[in-house]
Amino acid sequence: MTAAQSRALTARATTRRMLMLVTVLLASGTALIGEAVLTYHSATSLPHCASAAGMNLQGPKWRTELGLRFHSELVACRADGARTALYATVLCTAGVAVAAVLLSRWLPRWRQRKDRLPELYSAQQIVAAVEGGSGNDERLAHLARLVQRAELPRDRLPGFVCNPRALSAGAVTFGSVGRYTVCLNVGLLPKRTTKDRSHFDAVVLHELAHVRNRDVDLAYLAIALWRVFLIAVLLPCLALNAALVFHDRFQGAERAYWDGYEPGAKTALLAVVLTALVYVARADILRHRELVADRDAVFEFGSDREVWRKQVESRSAALPRLRLPRFLRNHPTWSERLAEIDNPRSEDKGGTKLQIAVFLVAYVTIIYSVISWLKLDAVPAQTVIYLAYLLGPLVIATGFAVFPRRKARSAAEASAARAWMYGVIWLISAFAMNPFANWAQAEDDWVTQASVHLREMSDEMNEWHDGPAVSAAVKDRAVGWYERGGSAVLGRFDKYLPDGVAGSDAAGARCAALGATVSDALELPVFPDSGAGGKAWKRLLTSTAEAQALQCRSGYDLDAPSEDAMVSLRYGRARTALRQLLPPQLETPAADGRPGGAAGALICLVRPALYLRVAGGVATGSTHVVASAGNGG
Repeated sequence: MTAAQSRALTARATTRRMLMLVTVLLASGTALIGEAVLTYHSATSLPHCASAAGMNLQGPKWRTELGLRFHSELVACRADGARTALYATVLCTAGVAVAAVLLSRWLPRWRQRKDRLPELYSAQQIVAAVEGGSGNDERLAHLARLVQRAELPRDRLPGFVCNPRALSAGAVTFGSVGRYTVCLNVGLLPKRTTKDRSHFDAVVLHELAHVRNRDVDLAYLAIALWRVFLIAVLLPCLALNAALVFHDRFQGAERAYWDGYEPGAKTALLAVVLTALVYVARADILRHRELVADRDAVFEFGSDREVWRKQVESRSAALPRLRLPRFLRNHPTWSERLAEIDNPRSEDKGGTKLQIAVFLVAYVTIIYSVISWLKLDAVPAQTVIYLAYLLGPLVIATGFAVFPRRKARSAAEASAARAWMYGVIWLISAFAMNPFANWAQAEDDWVTQASVHLREMSDEMNEWHDGPAVSAAVKDRAVGWYERGGSAVLGRFDKYLPDGVAGSDAAGARCAALGATVSDALELPVFPDSGAGGKAWKRLLTSTAEAQALQCRSGYDLDAPSEDAMVSLRYGRARTALRQLLPPQLETPAADGRPGGAAGALICLVRPALYLRVAGGVATGSTHVVASAGNGG
């Protein structure tokens, strides 16, 4: 393999690592910024939205959560605010990227000004020495020969400075595009004139390899990305989360949040995982570039590998030290560097399991962010469907990128293999992923709904066995609840809830009617009975809202048996709960088949044997009659 081919393979490995770092940082930054923006938006806008919708957030938790998900005015207010929050998140993420680029350009200048390092030779002096103008300066001529061995282009020739405070025999490189500087430690300079001259040459050639490979730019960009992520993303997110948790938990001022966006341990755990992910990606590229510089210094510039072997022996003789795991270190050990020289692996012979794991976690983070915005109606559902079709090719392409081919192919073979790969990717995306996802969702939904239904049946049997235990005060409050709008809302549920299967003939009309009914029901006072009546009311609202949301969502398939069955199951549970709250009507049905015509009164019965009171206040039996004028109640 020629040096040019080896360099190309090495560059491919570096490109993949840099792509991994940028992908992870954008995914992590977007997720954490979005989480913080949505939490802040939830804490500040929800009270105003609830007040405008006429909903009380101080009721039972299930009722508040149901209102946040299904109250029409609250949902609309939430969607409007979420779109604004989405724009803010995108702008903040773009600002983080711009800040990282600016910081990567400013850091090397700041370092040179901060340290005020004395200059040995400027870049212009090195250029002149390379062209034969070193004069009698032996050290300048020596550095010029090393620069020539490194085959640096003219516009990339560095200057040299000295760090008088660093006594070790090492060096570092910093700078920006076109203005690179190699900083030689004061402990390295004497080795140039001793028998350890090969050590001096190896260290300088290693740093010149960094300059030739543009590792300085990559390193400062990686460092800038990491620092901006910590300062502009992680710390504000954790500070906001801690402030809200402290305010809610320790000052007794707990507030409601949009569903899933309350502060707490979930946000802290997400921040820890994503921070570790960014750190691992950053460490991987920094560690890799050190190994590449070693390989170039030995195999392309002619450095003596015995220098690395002596360093390993001297480190082995020293006292052992505790070290971080390899994937967490920014710099390889001398043993790892010697192993790379003896058996070069920095060429792109394939990625690592760590890389594919980091890529996949980054993709999961992106999906998590998209789902978060989708739940708030800030992202159109069709956009998410398109993104879902791209998920399969993205994952498969990641596999091909991390584990590339092991042997070279001809151009024709490569073209045919590429066409075959693209065809398989799109076939999997179009015909396998989406049906499988729907099947998995349906299976999970059936299991969940079956367990909930069995639990509710068990509760009802226990209540029937034990009998109701309702106090007189609860009975009085229940009567008032029915008279102040409860009866009218129950009548609307009775009118719009389907009796049997969900069906598709009137689905469009039912969507709007049930949505408005659920919203009005959530504005009623809290149901006064926390026992059987309260559970039935909760089940009625929850099941109706879930069925209405499923049937009225974009993309609902009216002819799909699985989806129709799930909707019908929820409607059936809602109808069962309604029968517990609204016994058979006593009034003669009107012409439309429903109780109480335009001139009549709708007479509703409260659940038998639960609230023993008649309109006049005398308990005469096991039913209660409530009169409500009009045909809507």
